[in-house]
Amino acid sequence: MPSYAVQWAAIQWAKERGCTEYDLWGVPDAEPDELEANFTQRRDGLWGVYRFKRGFGGQLKRTVGATDRVYNRRVKKLYEWRRTRQ
Repeated sequence: MPSYAVQWAAIQWAKERGCTEYDLWGVPDAEPDELEANFTQRRDGLWGVYRFKRGFGGQLKRTVGATDRVYNRRVKKLYEWRRTRQ
């Protein structure tokens, strides 16, 4: 899978530059036991993403999550309006 090669190259690049952590971002919002019990059967939502990320090892860390910083409210409103019209 090319995705694995790309992520692995990015991890190696970051490590060479002194990084000690590499964040692959989100997984399904479930407890670790549920993630492990269901990742091979579930195909909806972020379960495929979790299966992919799980292959790298590492550990699950919960954070507040991502947010958007809006620099131009008009452009954001236009973007939101356009997204609802598709």
